[in-house]
Amino acid sequence: MKYSVTAGTLTVTATSSLHDTTTTWSKIDGTVEADPDTLATHGATASFSVDMTTFDAGDWLRNRKLRKDFDMDAHPRATFTLTKVHDVVRTGATFTAKAEGTLAWRGKQVVLAVTGSGTLDPRTVTATGEFELDITRLGLSAPRFLMIKMSDQVRVKVTFEGAVA
Repeated sequence: MKYSVTAGTLTVTATSSLHDTTTTWSKIDGTVEADPDTLATHGATASFSVDMTTFDAGDWLRNRKLRKDFDMDAHPRATFTLTKVHDVVRTGATFTAKAEGTLAWRGKQVVLAVTGSGTLDPRTVTATGEFELDITRLGLSAPRFLMIKMSDQVRVKVTFEGAVA
């Protein structure tokens, strides 16, 4: 079955010795191909795209700094292509799984391992996945906010929902 992603968020949490900074992107689209009856044996394929120009880091100063430091306008889309699903455990429509895929942004490609959970039935799909990312693999270094240097290692959480296309 093919599902169209209708809503979602990408939340990135960067840490420092003093506090965390959370940035949220809310324009995600994509497709998921999966069969609820064969998810554990045949896995799924998916492709997601995030509008990197529409985000909220908590205040206008952080938003401006991230937009400039990461050159969001010159690199407006990030994509993730799911290549493998494994360790699927299903209970009815609910599942947990591990996934692998490739993040492409800023001319770089990074292979990711994602741990997640969700629901999958003949009408809808929902999922949440989490992973750690070293942003230097994307050619970036963490920005400084005033005198606070953020870590290059960030926590990423993605949620999405979709309906049969």
